[in-house]
Amino acid sequence: MMDIMPWTDEHKERTRERIVQAAAAALRARGVDGVSIAEIMAEAGLTHGGFYAHFGSKDDLLRAALNAANGQTLDMLSGATQSTSPDQRIAAVVDAYLSPKHAAHPERGCPLAALGPELARAPGKVRHALSLGVERRLEWLESFLPGKGHDEEEATALLACMVGGLILARAVAPERSDAVLEATRAFVRRGLGGSRGKRRAASEHGTRPRSSPRRRKGRSM
Repeated sequence: MMDIMPWTDEHKERTRERIVQAAAAALRARGVDGVSIAEIMAEAGLTHGGFYAHFGSKDDLLRAALNAANGQTLDMLSGATQSTSPDQRIAAVVDAYLSPKHAAHPERGCPLAALGPELARAPGKVRHALSLGVERRLEWLESFLPGKGHDEEEATALLACMVGGLILARAVAPERSDAVLEATRAFVRRGLGGSRGKRRAASEHGTRPRSSPRRRKGRSM
């Protein structure tokens, strides 16, 4: 009888990544309750029985898929800044996030907008992964904002407007979606412009705009 060779660690890692990528797309497209483990495994080209060789539970897969989706979103937004000057990078991020293409493809987009309201009611570990994703996104946005002292407050407001605008654009009738995106982009631009003006005025007068308290590292939101 022929011995069956075990799969290599490299093969196992590739297989796990296929499952994670399939889950990241399916969950963003249809929601947590709208897709089963069997469906995710089928979309990865695998059988249901192989799931537990890679994950202990659906929640474990949710955490991995959420991390992957967050990474894809940051890659997409970072790509939009590559050919822009430093002072235009945050505007490029806003335009890429609040774009018709992003709104039309939740399966490839931001998991905060696609899954945030649903995962906010999820069990502790999944909820914690969502919270960490928010914290990382805020820190990433802050890195594009000039100056120091009140970037946290501005990044928080910016992320809230962007995520809320995208959710609303997907919720309205298709013919209204682009108008919602444009209105949100315009609102954010005005806010960013006003903030820069306050910074210049504060610098000229030797004062600093009021800031919100800094987040503590590792704190859940």
